[in-house]
Amino acid sequence: MSHPDDTVEILPVELPETLRYQRAEARMSTELPARLTASNGEMIPAVLGDLSPTGVRLVLDRRFSPLLPLPVGAKFWLEFYLDEVEVLDAIVQVRHVKEDGRYQLQMGCSFVDLTDQARTAIRSKVAASKITRRA
Repeated sequence: MSHPDDTVEILPVELPETLRYQRAEARMSTELPARLTASNGEMIPAVLGDLSPTGVRLVLDRRFSPLLPLPVGAKFWLEFYLDEVEVLDAIVQVRHVKEDGRYQLQMGCSFVDLTDQARTAIRSKVAASKITRRA
């Protein structure tokens, strides 16, 4: 059987927002205190709005630092505790920033440097939270 000699042209397609930013890992909602440390040593209090093995959503009050809002692409250190899991000096990078009211900011961040032990522990906690929620 012969094939036609037609040329196939592949056109770039702009994906819808929901497909471009699908999460690779499940997340769990939380309200844990956290601390950011900027490269200049300034410490900024935050709350973890949600957490996954690959990233976090941080809720911040812009009045706590003149650095806020941090620009997309900025990296900083993050510290938080999740039961017996201690995450100290994890490097995260800002992926997006959303204004939420007059002073509140929500920052979506991905982990750049997180220990395998912490990532595995977070993955277990997220999975357990999904099972508990279904029961």
